[in-house]
Amino acid sequence: MKITELDNPAWSALTGRHSHLAIGDGPVRRYPADISPFAAVETPDALPVLADRMAEGDTAVLWAPEELETLEGLDLLVHFPILQMAAFNFKPMDTADDAQPLTPENVDEMIALTTLTKPGPFGTRTIEMGSYIGVFEDGRLAAMAGERMKPADFTEISAICVHPDFQGRGHARRLTSILGKRIVADGRVPFLNVLPENTVAIGLYESLGFTLRRRLHVHLFRKPGGDMADDPFFSSL
Repeated sequence: MKITELDNPAWSALTGRHSHLAIGDGPVRRYPADISPFAAVETPDALPVLADRMAEGDTAVLWAPEELETLEGLDLLVHFPILQMAAFNFKPMDTADDAQPLTPENVDEMIALTTLTKPGPFGTRTIEMGSYIGVFEDGRLAAMAGERMKPADFTEISAICVHPDFQGRGHARRLTSILGKRIVADGRVPFLNVLPENTVAIGLYESLGFTLRRRLHVHLFRKPGGDMADDPFFSSL
């Protein structure tokens, strides 16, 4: 197990289990825009290559262990720290694995829920990144969670969100438990990312065995020109 692959999780995924989704070659990879705005460079030295490959008005979200310097030819629109947590000793709640699988037929509902709750960018093909599950109440998607970045030995749990009308019913804990158990059964370690100020979520994750691994930095770069309003993810970040 190479724990260091989590230092550059998007690169590890795009050159590994998500290589079939990757666009690019050499030291730069990225997901198609309708799957994810995430891009990755092998090292920060490759940022000029990324800039050259981006079209005017294009955006790219990069993860890095340290804050990246602003690059000539790219505007840094957003930068924030995020806590990376991993569950090497996962402790799921005792719950049946009976959550409903979400399919492309549910994408409109999933986008509506993620737009409302803002767990992170979610597009029309994000569901292709992994398995997504949900809970329905009164015919509505009440809660969901799914798999996002997939380095070799780890699987990220992401898009953990609950509609405000259905909060306080344990949906987030239950869905995280179900996904985490599946990941462990697959021989991998579940990990996730959470904002430092989200203390409620951090407490929930700690109760399931997640511990802080390190602090990462998330950057949203944009190449000048074009129309930023065309970016379907910008408002979610």
